Amino acid sequence: MHESALVRFKSEIRHFYVITIANIVFAALVMAFGISVLVGEAVSMYETFSTALYVLYSPVVLFVALVAALTGFSWLLTSIRVFEGIETIKDDLDGMGSEVPDEDLTRLIVSMLSHYRDNRATIRTMILVCTLGGVCSFLLGVAGSLEHLSVSADGVVFTLNNYLVIPFMLLTLGIALVSLTSSSYFSRFARVWDGRLDEIEESEALLKETLEMDRR
Repeated sequence: MHESALVRFKSEIRHFYVITIANIVFAALVMAFGISVLVGEAVSMYETFSTALYVLYSPVVLFVALVAALTGFSWLLTSIRVFEGIETIKDDLDGMGSEVPDEDLTRLIVSMLSHYRDNRATIRTMILVCTLGGVCSFLLGVAGSLEHLSVSADGVVFTLNNYLVIPFMLLTLGIALVSLTSSSYFSRFARVWDGRLDEIEESEALLKETLEMDRR
């Protein structure tokens, strides 16, 4: 029983760890995208400010880019805060090796439960972000592949004139696979943690009612 609980807990920690890292990466990418667009639009607006159409168009782009940069920065800080908590638990678990005493395992599970309860809403959003980021990475990898795919009467031809594209395609598809797998697995674990928290909250409410009745 102890071994099965330990294996399950390690799996939960591993997928949670991947999700937090993925959220940090995606948040950094969104922030970098927003900043790059802000800089590019600011330069273009300065150079072509006399164009009436651009004057109307540019503020909208700048606003969207600003929102993206601020959202990415805010989510980056949030993800780092959650990451620090899970990293502490993971380091403690890894430092114990394969033999983890029951008392230590219970302590780590309680720590994980507390960390999850304090960040439940954020973690749910992280699972969603990880899923959406994985889908976007997959589509990006597929789009990169389709650029080198041509269909004609003679059949389908796949050409790669630049072999540097291959690592990029593999990287995006790899990120997509890891993100989607981790978010899928941890979403199942999250439902279990939600059930555990609900049971604890029900027990706390029952205990509170019992104590109030005894006082009467």
